[in-house]
Amino acid sequence: MSLEQGGIIRNAVDETTTTIPAPDGVNLGDMGRILVRHKAWVFRTAIVCVALAAGYLAVAKPVYTSTAVVYVDPRDRPTPKEDPGEKSSVPGDGLLLVESQLKIITSGEVLGRVVEKMNLAEDPEFNGRSGWITSIKALFGFASNEDPSLAALRRLRLATTAKRNERSYVIDISVAARAPQRAADLANAVANAYLTEQASANAGFNRRISDAITSQLERMREAVSQSDRAVAAYKAANNLVGARDRLVTDQELAEANTQLTNAKARLNEAQARVKFIDSIESGAAPLESLPEAVQSSTIVQLRARAADAARTEVQLARVLGPGHPDLQQAQAQVRETQIAIKNEVKRIAQAVRNAAASERINVQSLQARFDSLKTLTQTNEKAMVQLRELEMKANSDRVVYETYLGKAKAATEEQAINNTNIRLISQAILPDKPTWPPTIPLLGGALFGGLLLGAMLAFLRGMADRLVGAPVMPAAAPAPARAETPPPQAAIDPPTGRREQISHLGAELLAAPAGHSVLLVRTSNDDTLNLVALELARAVDEAGQPIVVIDADLKDHAVTSRLRFASRLGVRDILAGRASIREAAHALGRTAIKIVPVGVAAPAPLNPQMRNAVTTALRQARMLGRVIIDAGELESIESELGLHAVVDEVIFLKTPHDDRSSDVSTLVESLRRHQIKARVAFIAPVAQAMSA
Repeated sequence: MSLEQGGIIRNAVDETTTTIPAPDGVNLGDMGRILVRHKAWVFRTAIVCVALAAGYLAVAKPVYTSTAVVYVDPRDRPTPKEDPGEKSSVPGDGLLLVESQLKIITSGEVLGRVVEKMNLAEDPEFNGRSGWITSIKALFGFASNEDPSLAALRRLRLATTAKRNERSYVIDISVAARAPQRAADLANAVANAYLTEQASANAGFNRRISDAITSQLERMREAVSQSDRAVAAYKAANNLVGARDRLVTDQELAEANTQLTNAKARLNEAQARVKFIDSIESGAAPLESLPEAVQSSTIVQLRARAADAARTEVQLARVLGPGHPDLQQAQAQVRETQIAIKNEVKRIAQAVRNAAASERINVQSLQARFDSLKTLTQTNEKAMVQLRELEMKANSDRVVYETYLGKAKAATEEQAINNTNIRLISQAILPDKPTWPPTIPLLGGALFGGLLLGAMLAFLRGMADRLVGAPVMPAAAPAPARAETPPPQAAIDPPTGRREQISHLGAELLAAPAGHSVLLVRTSNDDTLNLVALELARAVDEAGQPIVVIDADLKDHAVTSRLRFASRLGVRDILAGRASIREAAHALGRTAIKIVPVGVAAPAPLNPQMRNAVTTALRQARMLGRVIIDAGELESIESELGLHAVVDEVIFLKTPHDDRSSDVSTLVESLRRHQIKARVAFIAPVAQAMSA
């Protein structure tokens, strides 16, 4: 039976992706095998965590939470005496004010009212005098001497939460307690205490304002009195007398100015009439143009008499001779009348001239008085500069005093008015189910956490086994003297210790001719067998012989991962024709060991040409020294590469507790029938190696 016919070495599987090993030499495959091997740790840890959670649920006392809802309007309600438009606006959208109320709700002032009203200092749930922890402390003499009121306040603060609803001015006040009714009562008590505290704070604020202003009113009143006295003293010192904010000199100056102006106008008019009379007297103007002559009754009568006399003269002159006495008498009467008119005009002209002279004297008198008042006013104006400053100061003191007097009165009246716009919109009701402990989340979290913790413990246990039981470069015993290759039955009775077993295999390899090649196949996925190739290479190196280790385990590549050679050229690059064996063989430090890792080329489906590449590479590797090929686990060997047919010897690595002896024996016999040297080598586990 051949390897392919027996089905013991399975066919290659097309690989489209490759798993890059982690920098610490552990890939996902290793982690999966570790978890599978230590799955008991995972499940036991999860069961323990779930059991602990269930035990806690069984003994934990339920906690109920009740919620009261409060609405906080950032805009205060105006009092009836105030203008709503004059109220100060809240900066922003008022959210900062509402957020500040959350701290006030859980403050000591508010919660202290609740502690006092609900008598929580006597409640064992809040005063810290109940519970098995307190009993144990008291038993050992560590009982707390804390004030019950302070303890109740501290625990009530822990049980109270205030939260603003999203995009609103509504606040939820929640209180947790062991009894549903107790939780609802406490939530309502906290809400009512908060409203009471806000009203008290508002009244206290107005009272403080009133007291502060009242304490300053006496000082302001005295300042007003001093300012008024300073104004009066300055007026008396500078002889500044006036009424209605005007000095007497100012009033007299204005009146004198008016009188002088009127007198000058009358003087101009009188002088114009005098000139006109002079023109009448000189004959340049008729008498009728004189207004006084027209308006004078004497002139009117004289002119009428003159007209009659002239008419009589004309009539007599027609009938009488020039020398007639009647005609002469009539002519004399005409002359007398004209003389009387002239005399009357002269009298009127003299009266006008007298009036003009009187007006001139009046103007001169008024002008002198005006000049005197003007000089006095200019003198007073200089004194008025400081007077105005004193009056301005007095007015400002008076305005401030009147303003604060009104504010003090308003603040006193507003002490009894609550203008904060905060109200309780929903009282707390009895909760229908406890909020703690959450059964499903707690059990689910315990299960998930237990599985995660178990996986971590299993991984740490596997890594500990890996680090202790499979070092990269283990110390090997000195190579024994060359001996003949033992018979096949010698592999059935291996040495008892791991060091002796590796040394025995190394001696056999050294006893073989130079260029001898060995194919190592692990019969099981056991970490004990992962790095036997490196241990065997170390044994050959200590004997001073060159050795080449080829990692042909294309699936797990434990050697490459352990040495962190994943980024170097290797077997896959040789199969792809991108590198030769000399380019892919990398020296391991200062040793005579050369490592051919898995390589960096992408995995490709295996084909017959790759088998020729393997044969050529092995022939070149034999020129570098003895060759050890790590083929990996039996179940994952790539049989298409034909490694079993091109090596000098195939060694199946087993652990003493492996129960696949019949399968391995059948495989060994099948290889021997095909003229392939094959045998089984037992490798002790890590614990046995350490004890040895």
